[in-house]
Amino acid sequence: MSPNSSKKNLNKHTYDKDEYFIARALNLAKKGQGLTSPNPAVGAVVVKNGIIVGEGFHEKAGQPHAEVIALNNAGKDAEGGTIYVTLEPCSHFGKTPPCVHKIKESGIKRVVSAIKDPNPLVSGKGLEYLLNNGIEVKDGVLSKEANRINEIFFKYITTGMPFITVKEAVTLDGNLGYKTDTEKVYISSPKSLEYTHYIRFINDAVMISAKTLIKDDPSLDVRINKSDMKEKFLKKRWTKIVLDSYLNTPPNSKIFKSHGDVLIFASNDYDEAKVKRKKQLEEKGAIIADVYYNIKEGKKLLNLEYVFKKCGELKITGILAEAGPELFSSLIKEKFCDKLIFNVTPYILGRKNGLDLFGLINFEFNEKINFSDLTVKKIKDDVFLSYYPEFA
Repeated sequence: MSPNSSKKNLNKHTYDKDEYFIARALNLAKKGQGLTSPNPAVGAVVVKNGIIVGEGFHEKAGQPHAEVIALNNAGKDAEGGTIYVTLEPCSHFGKTPPCVHKIKESGIKRVVSAIKDPNPLVSGKGLEYLLNNGIEVKDGVLSKEANRINEIFFKYITTGMPFITVKEAVTLDGNLGYKTDTEKVYISSPKSLEYTHYIRFINDAVMISAKTLIKDDPSLDVRINKSDMKEKFLKKRWTKIVLDSYLNTPPNSKIFKSHGDVLIFASNDYDEAKVKRKKQLEEKGAIIADVYYNIKEGKKLLNLEYVFKKCGELKITGILAEAGPELFSSLIKEKFCDKLIFNVTPYILGRKNGLDLFGLINFEFNEKINFSDLTVKKIKDDVFLSYYPEFA
């Protein structure tokens, strides 16, 4: 038995044991969020006679999967037991062998899975293999919770496009800050900022506009006051994306001094001065991707569909967009938003001095976008509201 095993016998309790152990596996999976891309975050728990004999989670792409770690921790105690896993075990050879083979070899008699793997290489084949080898299978336990943990992976593996989270810090009257700020003014509390950086961490990239970059000169890194998180971030693949049609990004920007790649999307029309700016930015290490632009409401705007397709090709699976009013308007109106997070702060700035987040969204009469599946996180007087859009 693993030295980290729980010796608490759970057979005497009346709650759903399958849900209990899947919930534990889901908590383990969360430890891998932000570190496993382009793989899913997965947790596994091995149980025998109501006692946990092994557990583990997938820590990084290319390293052992959760099931293998849990079974190795369990050793011989796995024989005749049940393995609880947050995602259908894989049945294909990738950087590691199929987990279903390890499960069969270990003598596991029952597999409980939270959700099927939508990866076309798996997609039910793992459970089918287990059934064909005499192993009892149960699927769909806490599937909604499991889907949320891997929403980034599920979108990417089924569409090739990144999961886009749009996050905004707003006052009670919908302002991002003051119109005339000459330097960055935080309306969020320090604890809320730290939580925002955690949201960054579980994504592969953060996206802003050139206007925001020039105004605020952000580092676009992840700053969480835990030494282990800092260390994990510095080992993580990280991309700072700037939408900059005219390549006005200053070469001395802080983004060139912080961890991660700098990816700048620019319009594909060049004059001599812009060619010179491109060379300067490439010398600083920037990756420049040229994009066709769309003319909307009299403005030249980068083709966001191409932008996100290119990100998908680069295996950027999840993007956190921290948008100003113009980019926010484009993302919402063009339906490039899989999740919307508002950090609502306890201030009112008014229309005269406030920078209105919603001012560029002009709907027709009776036009609206519905949002659902609200989750709420309270941090002192700040509130985080997370929604999923229901685009028509």
